[in-house]
Amino acid sequence: MDKTQLLDAIRSTHAPIEAAVAVLSDDELMEESIGMPGWTRKDVVAHVEWWNRRSIAVILGSRSGVDPFPGGESPFDLDAWNAGILRDHRERTAHDVRAGEAASFRELLAAVEEATPEELFREDPHPWLDGTVAETIADDTITHYPEHVPHLA
Repeated sequence: MDKTQLLDAIRSTHAPIEAAVAVLSDDELMEESIGMPGWTRKDVVAHVEWWNRRSIAVILGSRSGVDPFPGGESPFDLDAWNAGILRDHRERTAHDVRAGEAASFRELLAAVEEATPEELFREDPHPWLDGTVAETIADDTITHYPEHVPHLA
């Protein structure tokens, strides 16, 4: 995969998220998510936003050499991270989450566009990063977005 293919895949896998959010009213975003008990659709959108922003932080951290999430869980506990994201974003309004996710997606595309192929595809660039920056971005987006489309139905 090269940078163009990465960007195309990010866009195409995000399109169903964008389409689902576009047709939901703010009231509908506040309803419980299908398949994610205890989460609203708004919580799911905030969750997607957070992971978009994580990918941006990884790009910037890789560029600077600074771990964007120092002192994180060891071993990494995805459920703990997601519970923290839910807790930290629970009180946001539907309008704020809708705007935040859209902004984070635009910022993510811009960050990937700006990144050099070396930054994206260099093998094991930092001890705190498992694999390449592009692999992390793909996990946070291309693999992740389709998981949440049903939760916005």
